[in-house]
Amino acid sequence: MTQYRRLPLATLHNARELGGYPIVGGGVTRHGVFVRCEAPCNLPESDLEFLRNYGLKLAVDFRGDREVNERPSALLDLPWVEYKRSPTFNDAVAFASRNAANNAPNAAPPVTSQVVWGEKYIDMAETCKEWIAETLTILANADGCALFNCTTGKDRTGIIAALLLSLAGVGDEDIVADYCVSEIYLTEVYRPLLEGYNKHFPNEHRAKLTDPFFRTVPENMWILLDYLRDTYGGAAAYVAHCGVTDGTVALLRSKLVV
Repeated sequence: MTQYRRLPLATLHNARELGGYPIVGGGVTRHGVFVRCEAPCNLPESDLEFLRNYGLKLAVDFRGDREVNERPSALLDLPWVEYKRSPTFNDAVAFASRNAANNAPNAAPPVTSQVVWGEKYIDMAETCKEWIAETLTILANADGCALFNCTTGKDRTGIIAALLLSLAGVGDEDIVADYCVSEIYLTEVYRPLLEGYNKHFPNEHRAKLTDPFFRTVPENMWILLDYLRDTYGGAAAYVAHCGVTDGTVALLRSKLVV
């Protein structure tokens, strides 16, 4: 039975590793290799000590300049972990951080928009291929356990996690399931955000946890996986199109496959 191995951390709610997933044809993904999570900011000493003892050696941050400047990673400048940035977007601002049209400073962010995340993921897959190649290459060459994060750990992080699991031979159903649990684990993160949003923008549509912006419903990831299969022939062919070498894919598989 697949287990979603969430790490026992005090301040990171969506931190979990990619180990323990069944591989089609036999075997499981290896524990202690890759950790996906939300932005690791303001971590207490207990969380840092746990990650250090867990064997964390590399942290890869997908956030843009504005996101990083507003909430710096707690893993920056620590002697026992290497911190690298691999920003997803050229404009340095995630969709989740953008204001309304024209980036008006007093405009409401699009947390209540009816965004179809699956379509956003396809757009990212097509427009962020250099980021895909850079990130997978960094992770393949990590010396020890590697953590990767965006802001909430569900979208940018979810795409990379899906590619890693697919390259390891994990079935689509488990990849989709891994994606879906983010909205459950992020509930406590979203509640204060929703409260602040609704107070700050009382004349906007009242934001709710059921708004698409906060969801990680199965069809979002199915849309992406089906697109990669129909357009490229699957994840392996897609990452090759992005510029990921066969050697890098082999390294990733050797790390993840028991």
